[in-house]
Amino acid sequence: MDQRQKNKFMLAATLLMLAATVFLITRNEQFIFRDEGRLEARLDPNEQDTVVFYWRSEVEVPMARRYEEAFAEWGDRAGRIILDLHSPGGAIAEGEQVIRIIERMKHTHIVDTRVRRGYKCYSMCVPIFLMGEQRMAGENAIFMFHEPTVRDFHTDEEVRRPELEKNLTTRRFVDRYFANSPINPSWLEGLLAEWKGRDVFRSARDLVEEESGIVTELE
Repeated sequence: MDQRQKNKFMLAATLLMLAATVFLITRNEQFIFRDEGRLEARLDPNEQDTVVFYWRSEVEVPMARRYEEAFAEWGDRAGRIILDLHSPGGAIAEGEQVIRIIERMKHTHIVDTRVRRGYKCYSMCVPIFLMGEQRMAGENAIFMFHEPTVRDFHTDEEVRRPELEKNLTTRRFVDRYFANSPINPSWLEGLLAEWKGRDVFRSARDLVEEESGIVTELE
């Protein structure tokens, strides 16, 4: 085998290793979020009069129903609810239903939100996180923002849409979930310029240092 063939072989081996690494990372992410819509609820042993709802899955059916069931079961046992989140995001429609249930919770209870150290809150998880009166996060918790997308039901691939339609959908999303939220308007303006055609990632510490208004307390 001459040097040129060796180089080609090494390149092919490197590409194969990279592909395997990406595959393993993807599978690991799927395993982490493979909770299939289960919600755990427990009284917080460190906080008086507090119950914690733990969600470790996508923002998909049956998330709203699980929150509603948990609130019905635990609502009379505590005056404060912490929504502990770790989610890759999901469907806007289901997220909207979750937010409506949280709004009902807030009529009678204090509702705070939390993303723990090393955990994630991506996409539609962020509007849910913003529903907390206090919004706590581990300093290396990661938040991801992007323009709303439409995905094919069968292939899960993003559906290409006319620019006018895409901009209208984005404006409606921002108006509903961000414009009247605790987000700093000047920070939001920067986000809207930055997320054009891409995902935007920030750690909880980044969000605090940038005075985004999203995270109120680092843990």
